[in-house]
Amino acid sequence: MKYAYILLAFIFLACEKDEAIDYSQFTPGKLEATQSVSAIKFGESVVYRDLSTKVHRRNWVFPGGNPASSTDSEVTVTYPVGGSYKAALNITFIDNQKGSVSFDVEVEKDPSKELPEYDFGKTYGLYTESPQITPGLPSIQTIDMNQFPATRITDALEGVEALRFAPTGNSDWAMAALQAKNASQINISAFKDGFYNIAMKTECQASFLLRIRSANGGNAILEFTAKGEEYGLKRDGSWHLLSIPVKDILSKDPTLNLNQITDFFLFRSSPGDVRTIDNYVFYVDHIFMSEKVEEKK
Repeated sequence: MKYAYILLAFIFLACEKDEAIDYSQFTPGKLEATQSVSAIKFGESVVYRDLSTKVHRRNWVFPGGNPASSTDSEVTVTYPVGGSYKAALNITFIDNQKGSVSFDVEVEKDPSKELPEYDFGKTYGLYTESPQITPGLPSIQTIDMNQFPATRITDALEGVEALRFAPTGNSDWAMAALQAKNASQINISAFKDGFYNIAMKTECQASFLLRIRSANGGNAILEFTAKGEEYGLKRDGSWHLLSIPVKDILSKDPTLNLNQITDFFLFRSSPGDVRTIDNYVFYVDHIFMSEKVEEKK
């Protein structure tokens, strides 16, 4: 009799467990997501919401956005650089089925980085991400020549990368250069009648030297004075595109070999202790050669 009671209890519990099974998991989940806006001004944000049902796992990806990814159901995303972007939501439901949805968003360019439209003619990129410039160097290397290292940053004029140069505080003078990867030589002779273009920004009022060097010992030196605005460089903390005629560069050193450029950018501090100069920080981006520089009407 004792065993009969045990058997009946077991059957009863088993039935109760059977009745408690949630069969709703076998009903397919629903994929649904929203985007608060598809076009924003610089500095604004976009809110993405996942409204899907029966979600086991979610993953948002926001290329070019901040954050770049998330697993939250609601995400607010900002875009530090203007342009066209896509956002995607990938879902795994509780029945292991998968689904995805994508959104487009247009982000207005930072007004402080807006430059006039130019016709550059034939171009060759040295350090730029602009789709308007013909790709040139596939990669570069930064050379800290004296306590003036470059840091790669996202606050760029073009694309998502620029370079920030700042002294370490271990020397009274500073020097750094940019070269092609593996120090290979660069041929820019096709632009001997054209322009060397470079975007810079700084608030530093000190003088400095910009050099371009070649393998044969050529060393063209351009001076940017504390009180001048040579080639349009203002010390106001905004980006400025400097377009320097190659003839001006060659006039500083006629022996500069345009077929064998080694340092396509070399920064050298002028006399004075950089450790005691306010805001001794310089930003560099968008370096390229061009056949001409003509503002579009």
